[in-house]
Amino acid sequence: MDTQNQKPQDPIEPTNGQTPAGNPGLSNSPQQPAATPPAGQPAPTGQPAPAGHTAGPEPGPSPASPLGKIASGFSSVLGAIFSWIIFPIAVVLILHNFVFQAYHVLGTSMVPTLHETDYLIVSKLGYTQALVQRVFGQNKKYIPSRGEIIVFRYPKDPSKVFVKRVIGLPGERVVIKDGTVTVFNKENPNGFNPDKGYEKSDATTLGSTDETVQTGNLFVMGDNRTPSGSYDSREWGELPSSYIIGNAVLRLLPLDQVKFL
Repeated sequence: MDTQNQKPQDPIEPTNGQTPAGNPGLSNSPQQPAATPPAGQPAPTGQPAPAGHTAGPEPGPSPASPLGKIASGFSSVLGAIFSWIIFPIAVVLILHNFVFQAYHVLGTSMVPTLHETDYLIVSKLGYTQALVQRVFGQNKKYIPSRGEIIVFRYPKDPSKVFVKRVIGLPGERVVIKDGTVTVFNKENPNGFNPDKGYEKSDATTLGSTDETVQTGNLFVMGDNRTPSGSYDSREWGELPSSYIIGNAVLRLLPLDQVKFL
């Protein structure tokens, strides 16, 4: 709290003699009256300070009031709480909801790429970008690239979180036949196998599927193609992009298997 200082009235020093009535500024003394120094300069030594000028040093500020000390201490406590508690929590919440999030792998649906108890770092930047664009009126959906490992909420029970690989994109035809996956699109009218690079050459994908992925949806599967190895789009259907949390970018644990995905 600011304190208000009451500055005392400037003292008026008497002259050496008496000033006759009607003659202000003149003295009875035989001495000559002292010249008034310019404003801002001290009076000569031995001479009285002229009227309107302070002879001594300027008075200092008065001590702070007890109420002012209390208010200052309260402000310091609030500043410390904001700096050490509120601000860090806000940063963590922003990062957790819009940038990155960590997940443990449960189950074996992504074997041999991922194993149970692996610790993943999942990027939410794609989801956040699409969200911002929708806020500004653009009908933008988050569609990860083919081959990315994504984490999403199971459409039939959003309390469960799954991790799978993107196989088919919107508008593409996905065919599973004779143990092989084939994807048809404009760039590949004769089809191609999206599993190359992710699956062993002798891997067999069970099931029989022939469907075109709807707009805004994905066809996803786990890397474990053994019988009952992965519960995915072959059984419960396409994944709406609105259920996607993000894409896995790093396996952080175990430490001897740290890897960018």
